[in-house]
Amino acid sequence: MNLVLITADEAASGLPPADARARHLRDTVGLSVGGTFHVGIENGLRGIATITSLGPKLTFAVAWEKTPQAHLPLTVLIGLPRPQTAKKVLHDLASLGAARLIFFESEKGDPGYLTSSLWKDGEWREHVLKGTEQACSTLVPEVTRVGSLAEAIALVDGPAWKLALDPYEAAGAPELSAPASAAVLAIGPERGFGDGERRALRAAGFAFAHLGDRILRVEAAALVGGALMLAQLGAWEKHRPVGG
Repeated sequence: MNLVLITADEAASGLPPADARARHLRDTVGLSVGGTFHVGIENGLRGIATITSLGPKLTFAVAWEKTPQAHLPLTVLIGLPRPQTAKKVLHDLASLGAARLIFFESEKGDPGYLTSSLWKDGEWREHVLKGTEQACSTLVPEVTRVGSLAEAIALVDGPAWKLALDPYEAAGAPELSAPASAAVLAIGPERGFGDGERRALRAAGFAFAHLGDRILRVEAAALVGGALMLAQLGAWEKHRPVGG
């Protein structure tokens, strides 16, 4: 991890010695008193922490940044994929900086995926947090799961550049044809969109695009498609190191 997410209370009181984050910093990274690491409050400020004690708790003093990062204006609608793929999507789109992830039960999806502990037991959040920490960010995407693509589309607010990746229906690559300040990307599950879903996308103003003469896995298409849309929106922020 490139940043450790903590709560405001933990920033003041420290981490218990058995906490996985404390063990990682102490035993894996090998930090001792005086060592530094990146830290942040979920959806809040980042900072540089300096360890002041290893016991009985791992305590630290934090030099906080003056301003927070900004969420990137990207919402991704994802046809519910198999759990192992969903884990990668959750991690990678959190790292990319997507603001919202909306998983929908697709016409061609497998309803058995819903019985996975990933969704039943809330394991999905672990992968979102790890992706956020990997990106040295505190901005955790909002994650929603709905029963259909129509429900997912209804959750998209306001004007945006709306694009669906579908190599079988698309005429060209992602291309922004009019000014926009936000993007919505729709991706089907492993077997792609159903005909009814394609009709719903067109009715909602989605254009269709492809990513070349190759069929990508869901997690790759989500990451590449999202990055291309953000680049065309001009949404990338200049890199700012923690403390910079």
